[in-house]
Amino acid sequence: MNDQAFPVNDPQAAASQQPPPEGNEEASDGRALPHVGPKAAASQLPPPVGDEEAADGRALPHDLQAEWTRFGAWREQRLGRLATLSKWLRQSDFDPALWQDSLNGLEQRLRQDLVQLAFVAEFSRGKSELINAIFFSDHGQRILPAGAGRTTMCPMELASDPRLPTGLRLLPIETRLDAATLAQWKTRHDAWNDLPFAADDAQGMSTALAHLSDTLAVSLERARELGFHLEDAARAAIVRTSEGLVEVPRWRHALLNVDHPLLAQGLTILDTPGLNALGAEPELTLSLIPAAHAVVFLLGADTGVTRSDLELWTQHVGEAGRLRSFVVLNKIDTLWDPLLGPAAVQTQIERQRESVASILQIPVERVFTISAHKALLARIQHDPELLERSGVPALEAALSQVADRERRELIDSGWRATLLDTLMLLERQFQQQIRQADEQRLELAGLEGKNKHVVRNLVMRIGMERKEFDAGLSKVQALHVVNARQLGKVAELLDVQAALGQLAELRQRIRTAVLKTGVRGVLEATFADVRHRIGEVEAALEENRAMLTGACGQLNTEFAFSVPSPKALKLEGIRLELDSTQQDYLRYLTPARWLRLQNTAHAERLVLSALARLRSLLERGVRDAQHWNRAALAQLDAQVRERKRNLGRRMQSLEQVENAEGELGQRIAQLRKQASEMRHQRAQLRQYFEGAMK
Repeated sequence: MNDQAFPVNDPQAAASQQPPPEGNEEASDGRALPHVGPKAAASQLPPPVGDEEAADGRALPHDLQAEWTRFGAWREQRLGRLATLSKWLRQSDFDPALWQDSLNGLEQRLRQDLVQLAFVAEFSRGKSELINAIFFSDHGQRILPAGAGRTTMCPMELASDPRLPTGLRLLPIETRLDAATLAQWKTRHDAWNDLPFAADDAQGMSTALAHLSDTLAVSLERARELGFHLEDAARAAIVRTSEGLVEVPRWRHALLNVDHPLLAQGLTILDTPGLNALGAEPELTLSLIPAAHAVVFLLGADTGVTRSDLELWTQHVGEAGRLRSFVVLNKIDTLWDPLLGPAAVQTQIERQRESVASILQIPVERVFTISAHKALLARIQHDPELLERSGVPALEAALSQVADRERRELIDSGWRATLLDTLMLLERQFQQQIRQADEQRLELAGLEGKNKHVVRNLVMRIGMERKEFDAGLSKVQALHVVNARQLGKVAELLDVQAALGQLAELRQRIRTAVLKTGVRGVLEATFADVRHRIGEVEAALEENRAMLTGACGQLNTEFAFSVPSPKALKLEGIRLELDSTQQDYLRYLTPARWLRLQNTAHAERLVLSALARLRSLLERGVRDAQHWNRAALAQLDAQVRERKRNLGRRMQSLEQVENAEGELGQRIAQLRKQASEMRHQRAQLRQYFEGAMK
C-alpha cells in the first residue's frame, strides 16, 4: 500500500498529510474546524430538485426507491397470483392433497423471506451517518446519533412491522449474565425497555435513539463478567472514570420498528457497533451476519485498514460474507484538498480504493468511496452536485441490485419448478377424470336398445368390480404403513436430542468447569455426526423411493392407475448449510478467543447458538422428508379416491337407467357435457398456472 496516500495503521500520519475535512465538527487532533452553516451553504445551492417520493410522500434515494418499490410490487403481485390460483383451485374442487402444500410453501417463503442488509464496522467509521444518509435524510435532521467518538454502543435491528407498535426496544446489558441467546430473549417481551414514539415524530425518534449511546460505570470485574474483553483497552474502547470504574454499553441489543417506505418493502437492517460487541455476541457473528443478503463493511479514510478492521473483516464477515459484501471507504471528504485539482484528488482516492481492495482481497469494483456526512448534508439541503460528489448514489445503485438478485434467486430456487410439478399432478388427475367420463359414456351408449336384463348384469359386474377394488386397497394401506415406518426412521435419525447430545452435555460441563476446554472438539464431532445422519437419511429415503416406485408400478398395472414414480429427495441444501455453519464456528474458535471462552455465560451462549443452528437444520430435514412423504403418496391417494367416486357414479347411473325409462339418453348427454367442461377447465388450469409463473 502507498503509505503517503493511505497510511494503513497510522491515523495520525493520515491526519497530518490531509487538509481539514469540510463540514466536520473537529479534526483528529481535536481542533475546531470551520463549519459551513446551513444558511451559508443554502445560499450557494440551486433550488431543491424533485426527488422520487414514496407512497407516504417522503423522498427516497432514487435507485433504492425504484428497485425496492419494484421488489415490493413484484412480491405483492406474486402473492396476489398465488391467492387467485388457490381460490380457483379450491372453488373448482381440486383435491387439496395435490396442490395445497406446494402453494402454501411458496406463499410462506414470499411472506417470510425478508432481505437483510448488515452494516459492519469498527466504531467511529461513520456507519450511523451512512444509515442516516440512506434511510432517514427525509426527516431533515440526524436520526441515529452520529459524531465524534462512539455513538451506537449496541447492535440494532431496523424493520417495519405494522403488527408491532412504533418505537425502540432496548435489552439491558445485564442479560449477558444469562446464557440465553438473543433469539430467546426476543420472545421475552418483559425483559426489554420500550421507548415508544409517534410514527411521524422525527424528534421523538431521534430522542429515543440517543439512548443507543447510553453507558454504565462498572468495576473491571463486572465488565469482564458482562463479556467485555479488557486485555487491550484501546481495542475495547473502554473509558475509565475518575473512580477507577470503566464505562460499558448500557444496552445489549436494540430493535427499532418504524413506518418506513423501504423497510415496508421487506428490507431489514442490522447495525453492528464494532469488534468488542461482535466478539461478546457469538450469535451476531455466527447467525445474524451470515443470514444477511448483503454486508456493508465500512472503513475510514482517516484511519485506513487498521488491525481491528482487518480482524473484523477476516473473523466476523468471513469467507462467505465477502462474496456478498460491499466495502465502503468513508470520510473521503478528508481528501478533498482545495489546493489540488479535481483530477489529482480523484487519482488519490482511486489509489486508496485499489489499496483497500488489495488488502481485503476483493475486486476493486466492490469498494465504494463515499462521504456519508456530505451525502446527508446534500439531501437535507437539496444539493444534487454535493450528493453526487459524496459517492453515496453509486453505493445505493449497487445495493439496489440486491433486490433484483433476490428475485432471481427465488425464481431459480424452484418457484417455476414447484408450480410446473403441481400443474402436472393436476393435469394427470384431469386426464384420468376425462378418460373415466368417456369410458362411462361409451359404456352407457352400449346399452341403448338393450333390455333391463343386460343392464342388471352390468350393475352386478360393477358391484363385483367395486368389491375387488376395495379388497385391493389393503395393498395401498400396507404401503402407507411401510412408508410411515420409513418416515419414523428418518425422524429417529434426525432426532435433536440424539444428534446434539454431545453439545447438550458440553453445555452442562461449561457451567461448572474452571477451564472451558474441549469446545472445538465437541463441535467437530457433533458436525461430523449430523453430517453422517444426513447421509443415512438420504439412503433411507432412496430405499423408500425404490419401494414406492415398485409398489406404484404394480398398482398401475392392477388398477389402471397412472401414478408417477416419486422423485428422489436430496438434502444437498442442508448439507451445504451444515458445512458453512461448521466453517463459521471453527473459524470463530481461534486461540485468540480462548480468554473469552473462559467467561461461563459467553461459552454457554456459543454452545446454545450452535445448538439452535443445528436444531434448525435437523428440523428442516424432518420437514423436507415429511413433505416428500406426503407428495410421494398424494397422487396415489388421489387416484384411489377418484376411482371410488367413479365406481359410485357408474353404479348410480346404471341403477337410474334400470329404474327409469328415458334416463339413458339423458345420462349419456350429461357425461358428454361433463367431459367437455373438464377439457375446458383443464385449459383454464394451465392458464392460471402460467399466470402464476410469469
